[in-house]
Amino acid sequence: MIVDGKEYEILIRRQGEDVYSAFCPQLELIVRGTAHVQVEEKMKQLILEHVKGLDANPGVKNEPMQG
Repeated sequence: MIVDGKEYEILIRRQGEDVYSAFCPQLELIVRGTAHVQVEEKMKQLILEHVKGLDANPGVKNEPMQG
């Protein structure tokens, strides 16, 4: 996923029948859910929120999210 010229990877892993995880190495975030699309969309939302936060605070470095 490319946002504002920066690439964010979304790696999705299936664990069993209905356990999925999505990981974004650039933000050091993991989300879990019960469907591939669910975790992918949640991660995209978190990436967009992160970028929006950077736009609101231009002096802040692109550091991993805390949480």
